Amino acid sequence: MNKPPTDVDSTTVKAKKSAPRKGKSTKMLPATNGEILVKGVVMGIIISGITHASKSLTGALIKHPLSFFSMGLVTGYLTHKYRKEIIVVGNRTAEEGKNFVLRQKEYLIDFVEEIKEERSDKSK
Repeated sequence: MNKPPTDVDSTTVKAKKSAPRKGKSTKMLPATNGEILVKGVVMGIIISGITHASKSLTGALIKHPLSFFSMGLVTGYLTHKYRKEIIVVGNRTAEEGKNFVLRQKEYLIDFVEEIKEERSDKSK
């Protein structure tokens, strides 16, 4: 058996500190066209896989009557539990929709007036 040296007390032995980490001295190079293309292809494959998995999972749940019934129960329970929040969000969304339509109407009126002014300036 190997014994530790007797003259060294294990409580006084200090661990060596690692050297301070140096920051990166160079900046990263911009991505090449090949890297961008590979990243796009990989993301497409991942999205395609997730979409396929969700379709097959949803199809399996809808085909079985017990799971379809249980999904309905869960949906009904959550809708009843959060009905006040759902109503508030619905009302807020309706108001924002109205405001959006009014703003777009104002922008359109201003745009038409600018066009009319430009035509009248050019005709003079």
